[in-house]
Amino acid sequence: MGSRLSRILFRIICIGFSLLLLVGTLMGSIELAAMNEELTALEQELSELKNDKRILQARYESSLSLEELERYAKEELGMQTLKPSQIFYIDLG
Repeated sequence: MGSRLSRILFRIICIGFSLLLLVGTLMGSIELAAMNEELTALEQELSELKNDKRILQARYESSLSLEELERYAKEELGMQTLKPSQIFYIDLG
């Protein structure tokens, strides 16, 4: 009778351990799926932010370069803005 009881107890322990492993595996899979979903959303947000950065960088560079060039020409080189009387058109036709 002790042998039979120990076999039943061993089976119960094995079934319980198997259920714990199954639940642990399921919980891990659920957590992994949630993390993958979050990763996908963050990658999309990163892509959008990189695109915004490129647009802003291009705007910044174009505005800075023209303003800086005009400032340098006027302040450092002593150039002035043309007056209408200084503009001459040449007819090449």
